[in-house]
Amino acid sequence: MSDPYRVELAPSAARAFNKLPAEVRQRTQQSLEKLASDAAREGRIGGKAVKTIHGVSDAFHRLRIGDYRVMHDALDEDRVILVLGIVHRGDLERWIRKR
Repeated sequence: MSDPYRVELAPSAARAFNKLPAEVRQRTQQSLEKLASDAAREGRIGGKAVKTIHGVSDAFHRLRIGDYRVMHDALDEDRVILVLGIVHRGDLERWIRKR
């Protein structure tokens, strides 16, 4: 197996991550670490919890963690999972429209 991917948070995602309740933040961190290690393997990553979203200007992936959605993109050449946003499911549509 090759090296796992690194997880990097965009500035707005880092702010959202720090505002999460402690238990949600811990679950999110564990899920992102698992996603990064799974990304190094061949095939689809994340299973049923990951879905591809086609926004207005680009496509990205959504990872479902309870009531929160983690929007991310896998940058294969840099071996990075770039977290674009961490959004409560009720605010997801507005977040996607802003992209």
